[in-house]
Amino acid sequence: MDLLDMRSKINSGISIFDLTLRVAYYARVSTDKTEQLNSLENQTTYFEDYIKKNENWTYVSGYRRGY
Repeated sequence: MDLLDMRSKINSGISIFDLTLRVAYYARVSTDKTEQLNSLENQTTYFEDYIKKNENWTYVSGYRRGY
């Protein structure tokens, strides 16, 4: 499905959660403090689980950015 198809379906009232998509995440922190690094792990876990729970989505490895 390309972007125009996706826009058309969303504009017609179909939820993004009902579309068959390949989904990735972007998680980041702005410092190298321990609390922030834990936050990066928490973000990663949250988004991986969230994506994998939707049966219409295919999980694609995300991007993590930490300092």
